[in-house]
Amino acid sequence: MYNIIRESITAPKEIIKYHSKKGWFVFFYMLFFTILLSLDIIVLLIATNNPMVNEETTNCQVVDGSFECSERLIESQDYSAYGIPIYFLSDNQEITDITDNDYVIVVKDQSMTYRFGSTQFYQMDISSFKSVSDLYDFIKTTVVVPLIIATILQNILIIIFIVLISTLPFLRFRKEIRYKKIFKMVTFAATPIFIVLSINNLLELDMIIFFVVMFLAYRSIFVLQKELYVRSMMRKQKQYYEDRFHETDKDDIKEEDVIDQEEDDE
Repeated sequence: MYNIIRESITAPKEIIKYHSKKGWFVFFYMLFFTILLSLDIIVLLIATNNPMVNEETTNCQVVDGSFECSERLIESQDYSAYGIPIYFLSDNQEITDITDNDYVIVVKDQSMTYRFGSTQFYQMDISSFKSVSDLYDFIKTTVVVPLIIATILQNILIIIFIVLISTLPFLRFRKEIRYKKIFKMVTFAATPIFIVLSINNLLELDMIIFFVVMFLAYRSIFVLQKELYVRSMMRKQKQYYEDRFHETDKDDIKEEDVIDQEEDDE
């Protein structure tokens, strides 16, 4: 894997020799960069915390299984669990009073509501919790797992989408190279793109810098495409002269004639 990463940056045309890597290797290669792309969420889970969510800071008390909170302006509430806002409402406040259009968690009386924009998609009974602190610990647990799963699924889809889009210019070689081998080579050649996206997720690069670096990261794919084109033309030219002067069979160019470099061990 190290050699592929290194050569995708320093010598993209050498990626051709990895065209026969097994499917499971390609899957785990993509999974590795999916996790790398998800590091920003891991950092968020470690660095972002709000330990001040308790009875004193929220002005809420649990009485007979009901969360009784003093009325506070919704705009002044600054509680969250890993970036997801939490609102504690009094009896005189309604969920519809919240104007936040993002994903929020609302606590009122004996229920906790998960809401996105104006859509309320889940509500649960919280009468069994004995304190605000216990409820907050539960919220953090329920937020972490879906957040990680959703992020990983999102990032794997991003990687697959990038690779699929990047294979389009390579379809010109489909008569000479099977698509699955094109997919493998483009996946490896897209490594610099995955690295740039990972860095951007962590550092939030300036937009101009991001686009410039992304353009440079695409160099590996351009080089791979050029190398395959040159090899394809050389093979066609060689076959032409063989057919012209040696009267050989005029079969289609074989795949191994274009990508005939010796590959690394699996």
